[in-house]
Amino acid sequence: MSEFVLVVLVTIGLTEQPTSFEVRLLKESYQQCIEDSKTYRFPFQELHKVISIETRCEKVLVEPHQKDKGTPV
Repeated sequence: MSEFVLVVLVTIGLTEQPTSFEVRLLKESYQQCIEDSKTYRFPFQELHKVISIETRCEKVLVEPHQKDKGTPV
């Protein structure tokens, strides 16, 4: 079972109301989460004003009765 989740938050501010979406990727360890978070850097500096990408690692907190439930994607 994965211990951590890498959260990638992308915000696009092309209009008055910015649009954000979040992607959560399961990771086996904190080290792997941190290493993978470094790959989500936006390469186009001139677009940083309208597109931002933030990453963070979170510990997975699961109650014993919730394990092995849900549908994998």
